[in-house]
Amino acid sequence: MGAVGGVVAVAAGLLGGLLHAVNAASDRVHTPSFWFMGLSTAVAYGAVSVMLRRSDAVWIRRVTAVIGATSGVALLAMEWAWLGDVALAGFALWLGTWLWVVAYVAILTVLPHVLPHGQLTASRWRPAFWLSVATLVVASAMWAMTPYDQQDFSVQLRDLVNPIGSPLATHPAPVIAVGALLVLSTGLAIASLAARWRRSTGVSRQQLKWLLLGVTATLALAGLARLFPAGPTEVIAGLAMLPVPLALAVAVLRHGLWEIDTVISRSITYTALSVAVILIYLTAVWLLGSTVGDWIGAPVVATALAALVALPLHAQLQRWVNLRVHGDVEEPHVALARLGERLAAASDPQELSTKVLPAVVEQVTRSLRASGAELTLVNGTVASFGTPIEADATDGVTRVPLTYGGVPSGELAVHRPGGLDASDRLVLDRLATQAGVAAHTVMLAHEVQRAREAIVVAREEERRQLRRDLHDDIGPALAALALQAEAALSVPSADPDVASGLIARLVPRLNATVADLRALVHDLRPPNLDEFGLAASVHDLASHLTTPDALVTAEVAALPELSAALDVAAYRIVSEAVTNAVRHSGASVIAIRLAFEDNALAITVVDDGGGLPAVPANGFGLTSMRLRAEELGGQLSLTTGASGTQVTARIPLLSPARAGAQQVASLS
Repeated sequence: MGAVGGVVAVAAGLLGGLLHAVNAASDRVHTPSFWFMGLSTAVAYGAVSVMLRRSDAVWIRRVTAVIGATSGVALLAMEWAWLGDVALAGFALWLGTWLWVVAYVAILTVLPHVLPHGQLTASRWRPAFWLSVATLVVASAMWAMTPYDQQDFSVQLRDLVNPIGSPLATHPAPVIAVGALLVLSTGLAIASLAARWRRSTGVSRQQLKWLLLGVTATLALAGLARLFPAGPTEVIAGLAMLPVPLALAVAVLRHGLWEIDTVISRSITYTALSVAVILIYLTAVWLLGSTVGDWIGAPVVATALAALVALPLHAQLQRWVNLRVHGDVEEPHVALARLGERLAAASDPQELSTKVLPAVVEQVTRSLRASGAELTLVNGTVASFGTPIEADATDGVTRVPLTYGGVPSGELAVHRPGGLDASDRLVLDRLATQAGVAAHTVMLAHEVQRAREAIVVAREEERRQLRRDLHDDIGPALAALALQAEAALSVPSADPDVASGLIARLVPRLNATVADLRALVHDLRPPNLDEFGLAASVHDLASHLTTPDALVTAEVAALPELSAALDVAAYRIVSEAVTNAVRHSGASVIAIRLAFEDNALAITVVDDGGGLPAVPANGFGLTSMRLRAEELGGQLSLTTGASGTQVTARIPLLSPARAGAQQVASLS
């Protein structure tokens, strides 16, 4: 019993109301008929059950479906019986005289136990819940056995009598007992709801406040209806069925209960559209009928007119309802999908900052009906919409930190006169989650752009150094060798000793130039990495960089097979760190350590020198080491003090596909 029961409730209630109109037109109205109470209960509670079809509030969906269906069927059965000499009139009359009790008692005794989340109450209230169920059964059974002429408002329809009527149902003892049971069950049900309200906090407290108010108002109006004669009693009893559904609507729309605001907006839209189309159809038929008389084509023309109006009217109604329910002309998931498309379409950090962030801030402002909003990233990027917000403003300003993966990415500030209530704060928290993703995306894009620029700078710096070495060292050396070779060729053949002397001096210089070329090639990619591997190369580097004043030691643990990119990066980081320590630290001992830890290569270079200055220059060497680590997804840190300096790098091992990509990138 859920959404289907809700549909049955609404259909039965509307059909019962239509039959009541037919009976009224034929002067067959029985007073009091309580048709308004039956209709309002069936439609209101049936609609609640239908709207909860996608929620987890199972018990509320079932209870509201039972309330709406029993009330609607009771109204339909009663009005059917009063149509006249129809089939099953006696059974319909009997059903209509007592089935409404199920809805009436369930609202007061059963429903409060399962509000607001549709789950059975805590264990200490379980006995009270089952007492309410027992009260519902006993009260309904007793009313079903009450003779028609002895009910609160006597029902007399021809010679029909209650087929299971019993004097026991009107005996003072059972009447008092059932009344006491009803009072006790109602009191316990409201007390359980009040207890949950007192224990709750935040948004849940606001939700329960409205629900408690709705149940209390229903009880007060039901009691008030007993004090008036039949006419006013009908109206008051009908109104008594509305406070709880209205309270549920407020809890849903203002305080996020069940998170079905989208279902609510669509239900309102289609209900209004249905009413509008019916009115257009009936008006068109009436106008055509009064103008051209009994014309057989009037219904066809009216149908065509209603069909033409329905589509644009639906679009306008949906925008109007969304604006009042969600604060925007579009539903939240559509707005978020639009933001996602903008994120996907943005191709550079500037576009993300100028288009996506303003769209996020605008969506937040419209959804919360705020006067202004501002999003500030930790890197200083600011996006705003509406009224500007001062940095130190507090009046009406709500600030929410933005995070992604536990890492702060910025702050979202919203200004609305009077501030935000609990439900709006809940909406803001949800929007802040999406804004945090957008902010993180923007920051990543900026970081990628910064890394690209740094890589370009580092590459050009390396090319400048290579050009300087070739131009200032290798080039002049080759030019000098060429001049010496020409001089040897120009010596007369009769003086071979002079030529031999020139050539003898030419050979050492040729060897020195070849050594310089090999050093340049070695700097591009050390050949010993390919010949001996990283461990042996690091040990060889330590022995070559050891001086009489500085001892360089190397400790390399057993390493798995590393990619070529990781080999080079590790070797270059070690080489740069040790070279700096030997040249500038004044250290006597420099220790190199390489180890495999947590699926990453851990590199540590420690010296016992005097440390770096208080404000160290962020030179090319340190930048180069950091970029080499970050290019492969790693990190590099530096700590320094009077007792020495430590350079630490952690670089994760690369998958074959990623390693290939890194090699291609390094070659390019």
